[in-house]
Amino acid sequence: MPTPKLDMAVAQRVAERIRQGQTVAAIEAAEGVASGTVFNVRQRMKTEPALQAAKKIGVTDWREWSDWAKAGQNLKKKASNSQEQAAFSLGEGKRPVILATFSDQHIGSWGCDYDLFAQITKEIVETPNLYLAMLGDETETAIKLRSVLEVVSQVIPPEQQEQFMESWLTEIAPKVAFATWSNHGVERQEKQAGSSVVKNILSRQAVYYNGIGHADIQVGEQIYRCAASHRFTGRSMYSSTHGPRRYARHYAPDRELILQGDLHTPELMQYHEAAMHRVAITSGSLQLNSGYAKRYYTLTTIPAYPCVVLHHDKHLMVPFWAIKDAITYVNGCGK
Repeated sequence: MPTPKLDMAVAQRVAERIRQGQTVAAIEAAEGVASGTVFNVRQRMKTEPALQAAKKIGVTDWREWSDWAKAGQNLKKKASNSQEQAAFSLGEGKRPVILATFSDQHIGSWGCDYDLFAQITKEIVETPNLYLAMLGDETETAIKLRSVLEVVSQVIPPEQQEQFMESWLTEIAPKVAFATWSNHGVERQEKQAGSSVVKNILSRQAVYYNGIGHADIQVGEQIYRCAASHRFTGRSMYSSTHGPRRYARHYAPDRELILQGDLHTPELMQYHEAAMHRVAITSGSLQLNSGYAKRYYTLTTIPAYPCVVLHHDKHLMVPFWAIKDAITYVNGCGK
């Protein structure tokens, strides 16, 4: 019985494998041909143009790709400045400290109160044992292109907003306990460009959470377990701390201090749940003249930044609406 004529496509694949230097046994196994066929193709390659210029045949091994991907994952993790958990100390351990929320400044927008921003910065720098939980939206970053009005409603262009923020952050860096992601500066840039300048600035200067972050904060002899994010899932028309409280109840029962920004509606709540004393805070905003807010939400935006005093010698969290009230309390503790 005559041997069937070898299909040209098979002959081309065999020829390519020969050029790659594969063994006869390997070619037999890969293409399902006999060793004699391999030798015949090798001879034909010397004279037949179709085999001399055969198409390259790619070879894929999923294990090699998996190893390559894991190496990339390790490099990405090594280069990242972001984290999910951190343990650190605040203060010298001999007095209570104040942990103040600060978010939603919206630097660059027409609606930001720049005088108040400067006043708060002075208070931050000059107050001993005061530290910041930076909860996002430091910049306006109106780059979504969903509205011409939104894009042009920036008194400072986005690039200069980043420079403004970096200059400010350099000045107050020793006062920053940690910083979180945000939907304006970080998420918008990621959606438009795949990366974020704002994130890189924050993550180089401070403990930075690119999502929900857990911080174990030591003050003297005490450790306070905090959870923070620019925004927690879950909203309620009755309480702007619903999201933080929901997160602690369902996902982080060991967290006693839960902080968020984003809503521009400040609220603080201290409560007991599962035999634990908890404090939940949502910070305010410095964007006091937002046309968007006045059209869809409210005519009044409150520039309040609640804070909490963390005692060093007993496990006690005392929340306050304003830093000045917390300062008065801390000064009285030493008397």
